Amino acid sequence: MDSGKGKRKLSSQTIAFRAQVYKIVRAIPAGRVMTYGAIASLIPAPKGMDIHAYESIKARWVGYAMADCPEEVPWQRVVNAKGQLSRRPGLDLPYQRHLLEAEGVIFDVAGRVGLDHYGWAPSRRRAASRSLLITPPRTGSPIHRSGGQSRSSKTRKKGLR
Repeated sequence: MDSGKGKRKLSSQTIAFRAQVYKIVRAIPAGRVMTYGAIASLIPAPKGMDIHAYESIKARWVGYAMADCPEEVPWQRVVNAKGQLSRRPGLDLPYQRHLLEAEGVIFDVAGRVGLDHYGWAPSRRRAASRSLLITPPRTGSPIHRSGGQSRSSKTRKKGLR
């Protein structure tokens, strides 16, 4: 605990991971979204961590980072794998929805964002030029160059988003 405020001191690996998450989220254009898993797919496992263990928890780690992100990070542009909103401490879902709608994002009747239409991923060129692509894309990744998610890969790799 630090300063008696109830928060744990973060490790240097956690700080580095969060910095990568925030850099990617800051690059998401207004009116577009990324899933926790899509963000995680751009970040390698921390040094010394088993890759299989990382694969099973990486999206959740992005969620933890986003729950504690600085105010200037456009947190509203991160949604879950179903295109639904996830709670952020201290803020309610209608507020996140309002922010996204103000950017032009339209929700379906079930309250989901259409990932085929609004999903974003950096192109390889843009990712490299902005140092966003931390690792090469994996074969069969649910996100392709144009910034959306294909239906066939979405079905095939549902757990990676």
